[in-house]
Amino acid sequence: MKKLLLIVLLLAGIAGGYLGYKRFYTKPGMEILETAKVEKGSIRGVLVETGIIKPQVGAVVKIGSRITGIVVKMHVKIGDRVQKGQLIAQVDDRELRKSIDRQKAALEAARSTLEQVQLTYPNRIREAQANFHYARVTFEREQALLKEEYTTADAVDRAKSQFKATEANLGRLQDEYKTQLEISKGRVEEAEAQLKQLEVNLSYTRITSPIDGVVSDVTIQEGETIVTGLQVANLVTVLDPTLLDLWIYVDETNIGKAQVGQKVEYYVDAFPERIFKGKVGKIYPQPVTKDNIVYYLAIVEVSKEDTEYLKPEMTSQVRIIFQEKEGILTVPNAAVKFAEGKQVAYKVSGPNKADKVVITTGIRGEDRTEILSGIQEGDEVATRIVLPMAPKS
Repeated sequence: MKKLLLIVLLLAGIAGGYLGYKRFYTKPGMEILETAKVEKGSIRGVLVETGIIKPQVGAVVKIGSRITGIVVKMHVKIGDRVQKGQLIAQVDDRELRKSIDRQKAALEAARSTLEQVQLTYPNRIREAQANFHYARVTFEREQALLKEEYTTADAVDRAKSQFKATEANLGRLQDEYKTQLEISKGRVEEAEAQLKQLEVNLSYTRITSPIDGVVSDVTIQEGETIVTGLQVANLVTVLDPTLLDLWIYVDETNIGKAQVGQKVEYYVDAFPERIFKGKVGKIYPQPVTKDNIVYYLAIVEVSKEDTEYLKPEMTSQVRIIFQEKEGILTVPNAAVKFAEGKQVAYKVSGPNKADKVVITTGIRGEDRTEILSGIQEGDEVATRIVLPMAPKS
């Protein structure tokens, strides 16, 4: 009986030792969870960045007043669509209209004075010219008669004096006409300029939209007074919603791959199922720093049809397509592993069996990676695999 018990204990010890050895020294087996085929296809190299929808330069116009006065009527409110030239607000113009009426009267008076000068002086000058010519002829005749002794020296002197007087009078009238004409014309021009300025000021009381768009902000109400100074007082902001750009914040580590003309795909949270497309139009050289990260702005013009969906300041997820290849060997990104500093793939050789193969890769897309060497078309590779663990010592 004792001998039998000893044998049982010995067998139990051997079994326990074997199980312990299996547990601590035997390497667990490989388990392949998912696989994929090496196959030909196309890959796009993309930069995944964040963007913001922004109005284009000139798409946002702040409309103000260039004249001081009380706003008597506001014709728009936030959200209203307006057209170029549409009346937005009216400033009180009663005093200006009175000033214009007074200035029109002053202009008419100045024109009337000019007409009088232009009518009277030529007549007076013609009369003076006739007197001058008559006096000159008389003087010359008296001189001739004196030589023949048919008149006296006193008569010649009187004729000469009359001739000199008419000559002086003619010169005075001509100079006076020239002076009065210049003065009258100057007064007319001054009155016209003042009237024109008043009419320009009157036009400032009608505040109109310079563009087609939507009213995005109103900063004044009816009855409030606009006070203009060194800057134009802003009343209304109008946005043209059809002029939008996508500002892409490209990380400094990716800017070397971004170029003008590259295709862009982007979407916004408001329309997650809709993909918007465009092209990089320009890349600004001036960096932008956000949260201590350096970015460079790539600008994409939003198409007119896409502006029906997109609004300023919307955040967008962006893909810049910097490279495209077709008809190349590809595998899912998950099939590319790293071991000992090298890229490898696990080529399936049987049930839960795979050989580690060093591979060379090309471009990496969002889902698949280009294979240059190491595995062939049709090979099956593991995309999810549980590798054996090294035995514990």
